[in-house]
Amino acid sequence: MIRSFSLWFFSLLLFAGASAHAGLTRSYSEALKKAGDNKPVILFCYGANFDQVGKATFDAIMRNKDRAFMRMLNKEIYVIVPIYQTPTEKEKAEFNRVMGKHGLPGGIWSYPCFAIVDGQGNFRGAVQSATEMENPQTVQEALTKLLDDFYKQQKLLAQASRTSGVNKERLVREAFSVTSIKPPGHETFDPANNGMVQKLQLMSIAEANRYIRGTLAEKSYTPIERQMIMAAYAGHLRRNNAPLELLRAVYTEMRNIDPTSSYGAYAEGALEIWVDALEKK
Repeated sequence: MIRSFSLWFFSLLLFAGASAHAGLTRSYSEALKKAGDNKPVILFCYGANFDQVGKATFDAIMRNKDRAFMRMLNKEIYVIVPIYQTPTEKEKAEFNRVMGKHGLPGGIWSYPCFAIVDGQGNFRGAVQSATEMENPQTVQEALTKLLDDFYKQQKLLAQASRTSGVNKERLVREAFSVTSIKPPGHETFDPANNGMVQKLQLMSIAEANRYIRGTLAEKSYTPIERQMIMAAYAGHLRRNNAPLELLRAVYTEMRNIDPTSSYGAYAEGALEIWVDALEKK
């Protein structure tokens, strides 16, 4: 699996580098410098040595025959970020070459994904739900909307910085009403940042279940935070080849917390892609 993915990834690099105007940037630090105050950086994060479903999904996306998606992506600044499960020293070095001293921005809860950050490294949004990642067209539509909303919000915040009083308040309120994009510096709960994902990596399936159930027993979490915890748990189960009936139960519970949220939509798509499809094989 790793060898076939490496060949695919190498072909992706060749394809991305073929355009004279390609936005591919070799390191995150370099990308942030290019972005400055106004442009976004797109991080393409993928499970480099453990996620066959993600590999197949992005194989379809990046090999889209009309190349419309790559033409769109090459207009922006983007970085390809390999995520390794229990990495070797060589794999750690590869990740560090790309990310340097930067950690992954908070807000990423699923691989593969396209995450948007600003020039200061603030996480602003991501295309990562199963429904968004379904095929090249849905990814392109979701990422295009996210980028449009990023530029819209940046424009409003820039206008607000040049005024004061009632006008400033109105512009900031309007900028924050662009709900698909988080404003810069907006802090959110994130299972990766608070150590939950790292703790799960050391646990068996039974231990992880006890840990998650104990966590969810706390009443302080909001519905979407509870869904984020379930997403981290489901990712751990998938990486450890948990029984499909357990995955189905977890994704169903996650969806039912709030079917209308982005995490609810993700869980619904995951049931189709990571449970139903695998059961048919």
